[in-house]
Amino acid sequence: MDIEIYNLFYEYIGSLNNIYLKKFFINITEIGDSLWFFVISILGFLITYFLSKSKIKNKFIQNSKIFFIFLFTATLITGVLTQLIKHIIGRPRPNYSSENSFFGFELFSFESSLHSFPSGHTSTIFIVALALSMLTPKIKIYYIFFALIVGLSRVIVGAHFLTDVIGGIIIAFVGIKLTLLIFKKFKI
Repeated sequence: MDIEIYNLFYEYIGSLNNIYLKKFFINITEIGDSLWFFVISILGFLITYFLSKSKIKNKFIQNSKIFFIFLFTATLITGVLTQLIKHIIGRPRPNYSSENSFFGFELFSFESSLHSFPSGHTSTIFIVALALSMLTPKIKIYYIFFALIVGLSRVIVGAHFLTDVIGGIIIAFVGIKLTLLIFKKFKI
C-alpha cells in the first residue's frame, strides 16, 4: 500500500512537467531541515537575552526568550527521538527500495539509505508548527496546513513514503508532550 501511495505522489505529482511546481516542492521541503530552527531559536534567544539585560525590559521580551528556549528544546528532543527510531527501524528510502527491490527493515542500521522512517523534516516542521500554535493559537490551522505541505513534499520529492510522514507527525506530538513535561517539571 505504501508503495502505491508513493507512486501516486511521486509519479503523478512529482513528475509533472511543470518545472515551477517541481521547484516549489524541492524548495519547500528544505524548510523542514532542523538546522533552520536551531539557528533561529539560538539567534532569537540571544537577541531577547541581550534585550532583557538592557533597559528594555518587558513581558514580551521575556516570553519570547522562553519561547526560543522551548523551540530549541522541542526541536532537539524531537530530533533525537527521530534519529533513534530511524537507526533502530532501518527502513529503506523509496529510491533505495525500488533500486534494490528491498521493502523490509534492517534493524539497527547506520546506513542513511535505510533511514526513511520517520521523516525528520516532517517531525521538525510539525514541532515548529505545534510550538507556534501554542504561541498564537488563533492561527494554528495555518501552521498545521503549512507543515502538512512540507511533510507531503517529502513524498513528492521521493525522499519518503507517506507512512514516514505520518510517523514524523506522531514523533512531533510526542516531542511536544515531552518538552511540556520538562518545562513543567523545571518550572520554566
